[in-house]
Amino acid sequence: MAARAGPGIFGLELLPTEPILLILRFLNYKDLGSCRSVCRRFYHLCSHDPLWKKHCKRHWLLSEDDKVKHNVCWMELFRQFYCDLGQYIDHYAELKQAWENLKKYLGQNCPRMITSLNVGLTEQELEAVEERIKFSLPKDYRCSLRIHNGQRLVVPGLMGSMALSSHYRSEDLLDIDTAAGGFQQRKGLMHCLPLTFCIHTGLSQYMALDEVEGRKPCEIFYHCVAPHSQTGSPRLSTM
Repeated sequence: MAARAGPGIFGLELLPTEPILLILRFLNYKDLGSCRSVCRRFYHLCSHDPLWKKHCKRHWLLSEDDKVKHNVCWMELFRQFYCDLGQYIDHYAELKQAWENLKKYLGQNCPRMITSLNVGLTEQELEAVEERIKFSLPKDYRCSLRIHNGQRLVVPGLMGSMALSSHYRSEDLLDIDTAAGGFQQRKGLMHCLPLTFCIHTGLSQYMALDEVEGRKPCEIFYHCVAPHSQTGSPRLSTM
């Protein structure tokens, strides 16, 4: 309940609305949500829609067009995205912006590569992959997969292409199903997940999912294989 004003005491109920709203603008989304439980007045003040507009833009990169598309207020829009993507709130805005910047660059320099990007995955699909490989995926990697699930195997690849005389290299960002198919349990690549694949050299970048064989969790590295051996390469899907 709000503090009662007594002799020499200035209670919350005596404060004008505008100064309180000004103070609430400086709260993060957690504290703003907590303040809604203070009292009835704060419940309504903390539900003031412009307060949530800032958090929608900061954490989910949402615009006025997104608000119109969903046909809800800013606070409800924040709630919907938080229910779906809340576990990635520390990563989502940065990764989403990175993907948008990349697609803008590709649109100007290599438009056909944009069409190779896969749509994002659902939580259920990610959980199925983790059950399949018996390991949890890093939060930031999961978040990126929620936005775009890698790309179809095409040339040029998203991770870079290079042509030097008779040598050509094009590296694709693997979708999670293909990556899970190449998950390694053998010596030298124990508990490592392929992230990329070059169709010309058979080389991949791997990510360690466990602290094993001198690698740290989430460490990313190239694993070079002999020309006559492709045992380190992921199994490729026909997608």
